[in-house]
Amino acid sequence: MRAAGGVLMGMAGRFRMSALTAGSAAMLGAIGLVTPHDAFAQETTRLDEISVQGDGLVRGPTRNGAPSRAVVSVSGDPEAGGKGPVEGFVAKTSTAGTKTAAPIIETPQSITVIGRDRIETLQSTSASEVFQYTPGINADTYGSNSRSDSYITIRGLPANFFQDNLRLPLTRPYSGYRVDPFMTERIEVLRGPSSVLYGQGGPGGTINYVSKRPTPVPFALVDMQVGNFEQPRIGLDFGGALNNDGTLSYRVVGLGQNSQLNGGNPFTGQRIALAPSLAWKPDAQTSFIVFGSFLQDDTHIDSDFYPARGTVLPNPNGRISRNRWTGNLNFDKQIRTQYAIGYEFEHRFNDHFAFRQNLRYATVATSINTVYGAGIPAFNEDDTAAQRIVAQRSMNRYAIGGNIGANAFTVDNQLQADFILGPTKHTVLMGVDYLNQYSYDKQTFADGGSFDLYSGIGQPINGQLNLYQDQRQTVSQVGAYFQDQIKFFDKLVLTGGFRYDAATSNFKNPLTEGVAGVSDDTALSPRIGAVYLFDNGLAPYISYSESFSVNPGAGRLARLGGGVGEATGPFRPSFGKQEEVGIRYQPPGLPILLSAAAFDITQTNVITSFGITAYAQDLRSRGYEMEALVEFGNGFRMIGSYTLQDVRVIGSLDSPSDVGLRPTAVPDRVGSIWGDYTFLTGDLRGLRIGAGLRYTGASYGGIDVTDPNNPLIVRSPEFFLVDAGVSYAYENWRFSLNVRNLADRKYVSTCSDPTACFYGQERKIIVGARYTW
Repeated sequence: MRAAGGVLMGMAGRFRMSALTAGSAAMLGAIGLVTPHDAFAQETTRLDEISVQGDGLVRGPTRNGAPSRAVVSVSGDPEAGGKGPVEGFVAKTSTAGTKTAAPIIETPQSITVIGRDRIETLQSTSASEVFQYTPGINADTYGSNSRSDSYITIRGLPANFFQDNLRLPLTRPYSGYRVDPFMTERIEVLRGPSSVLYGQGGPGGTINYVSKRPTPVPFALVDMQVGNFEQPRIGLDFGGALNNDGTLSYRVVGLGQNSQLNGGNPFTGQRIALAPSLAWKPDAQTSFIVFGSFLQDDTHIDSDFYPARGTVLPNPNGRISRNRWTGNLNFDKQIRTQYAIGYEFEHRFNDHFAFRQNLRYATVATSINTVYGAGIPAFNEDDTAAQRIVAQRSMNRYAIGGNIGANAFTVDNQLQADFILGPTKHTVLMGVDYLNQYSYDKQTFADGGSFDLYSGIGQPINGQLNLYQDQRQTVSQVGAYFQDQIKFFDKLVLTGGFRYDAATSNFKNPLTEGVAGVSDDTALSPRIGAVYLFDNGLAPYISYSESFSVNPGAGRLARLGGGVGEATGPFRPSFGKQEEVGIRYQPPGLPILLSAAAFDITQTNVITSFGITAYAQDLRSRGYEMEALVEFGNGFRMIGSYTLQDVRVIGSLDSPSDVGLRPTAVPDRVGSIWGDYTFLTGDLRGLRIGAGLRYTGASYGGIDVTDPNNPLIVRSPEFFLVDAGVSYAYENWRFSLNVRNLADRKYVSTCSDPTACFYGQERKIIVGARYTW
């Protein structure tokens, strides 16, 4: 553990990334394009914050004679304490970085907030689509897959997933808890460690889904989408007051979807989701909101595991078709069922003190059967050239069945104090949270039969599936944290805090003798940062933060004292730390936010896979990123982002040859730009046209040893994709058309190893219609 004291003074000297200066200059060069502007039209329905006055009447603005919608808040912030709607593309407030309603420009860490306007403009129907124009995120690790959203990486490291600032159940990635974008008001991305506030989590970054909240003002909308993969998708969202004075309000969000899967998959996927909520606000100081949610996916895995030979490496038989489905028609399935119930309580005693308690119980259970590729068999020494050509037509397959899931109870108690002390303004946050989670992973295994990659003919599953894994783990964690945001003369903002965690992990696998045990771990996680606010909107910042997380499962080198190849119990926890410097520009009163940051992250004990063959490695991620969110006021808006990251293995006791290499499936750079123009006057008023360009750099995919005498480096090449969209808003209607991968480019998104390469999303067309009343 490195002490936080003195970090800020010496940190800048330890950064060896001169690209920050150049990157910041390039980002801020866009400032000259920006012009002052008046208010302009938005076609997205926005929920305004309201307050309940002493007379009991609901106060809230209305526009153009349309009914006003409002969210319940006691914060007094236009964005409802960082939990409400975002006007356009540019948010000003977020709770992700501090757990308080802090301005983004005053937070010494990189943050992106994605509001409903942006989700609806791009017609994003999955988490991977939501994050496609966000810096630092790779959301297509396994191509276009229906398994899980949990494979998303931030700054090259695994992401942490929260909803309403409470951790979601943590399971194996392919059984991860999922949140449909339609159910969210905003989605926040905090890059870098956040254990000082959230407890367990890696240093890459945190994704926080913010739920839609009740509104006292009656409204309803229905959203309909159809396309070559969505057939159809229908969402319903309505709410209003339950009594005359508006102190009781409700909201119900529901979704039904039938989807055609990718890659020639013969199956369709169905989703049903429901999220009711109820709010009670007896006065302007108190708010109590109860949330419930249910989601069920009845689908099949649509990410085929192709070998490197025939996708990114030459194969004498030609390139494998991206529509070659490699599964088993009589075996494959995936059914996920999840639900949650919880509440948020907030009471402000006076101008100085407020108490909050957030609580949730959530569960997810997944039943999965899948046959997937295990690579082309290695050549024999005496194979002829003709035999080797024939051998590369087929691959082996594995058949796996599983029941995976988790139940998690979380509660977070917070006391906030706001006060002025001399020339300083303080926002102090003290809290205690508790997590208790039980997870399980029961899997069966068999030979899935060989598969001809060019004819599409596969052999049946060979024999019965045998139980080979039955892992169970209970994790309990208690954390106490303290944070103080200090503003000096309204210019210098210092944010400092620390957290102490005590965690117990009880792991067992009855099938594997000796792989069990109880571990008790503690950690002290500090964070310190500073932001200076210039009058013109410039805000440079610097920060240092640490992370702590308990790893699931067990494997080699599990605890201190274990020998190479020795499975002795649960894995050691993972620790991380980050140094970050950056600069933002947000001119007062204008919807513009330009950001640039340089970062240096290290993380210990990153688990490579799961089961007794798993082992831990230490990783380092260094790089810089830039983001531009601009609304020019003449109808033109823009999103731009770029990330350059150098992620390396810096320690691996079990696999020393990996040191110095990049982790697989992590691109070295990602970039994107989206722009749209809305006609504000004339006969075309309400028409919006837009286009975007996405870039993903090359990534490492391991070493192919199909020919033991000629090993080949596997590398997924870089690719560019073009998107386009058009929409028209008239009175209560909005019609839209979006196309992703407009040119229908055939590309490999990544290879996680030489047996597992994944084609990316083919051209996707969505036609939408929304009616609001």
